[in-house]
Amino acid sequence: MHLSRRTVLTSMVAVAAAPRWSFAADERRVLVVYYSYTGHTGAVAEKLRALLGAELFEIQMRTPYPLDMQRAAEQSKYELETGELPPLFDGLPNLSKYDLILVGGPVWWNTITPPVMSFLERTDFGGRKVAAFATYVLEPAHYERNFAAQARSASLLPSLMISEFEVTERLADKAIASWVLKNLPKGAPQAL
Repeated sequence: MHLSRRTVLTSMVAVAAAPRWSFAADERRVLVVYYSYTGHTGAVAEKLRALLGAELFEIQMRTPYPLDMQRAAEQSKYELETGELPPLFDGLPNLSKYDLILVGGPVWWNTITPPVMSFLERTDFGGRKVAAFATYVLEPAHYERNFAAQARSASLLPSLMISEFEVTERLADKAIASWVLKNLPKGAPQAL
């Protein structure tokens, strides 16, 4: 198939003039902060990053959890019961650069994972808009309530809760886009 030069140029102009429906062109700065053990929360964080034109920051523990899920579960339960949260690598992001911050992690023991708690303990949001997001197996339980209690000086927006089933079965995209359109401040994309 041969396209004329005029057809190619017309197509290029039409593509260049077409609206881009994302936050990338918006003036505000968005940060997605997350911890992921199995990759499910990381997948949601990446989808949010792409949709919002956000920067991504992964919460990393100085000593990661063991790969054995049973041992990781025991360690995280101990941390939650004792309040001895895991130390994180230094170099947390400078939140003053951002207008909107999304913070996510998996639901463990019906609440926030210790690495996310450790991040929240070290963070003052300074009145910025903040939304929690989480992946869960059975139910999100107390995640949202506990997040709200620990997110210091945050102007909280509604949370995004995604089941791991939705992530593994590739059903999360629609739920994420719907949540963004419904809950995030003005400037949300008009079409996806």
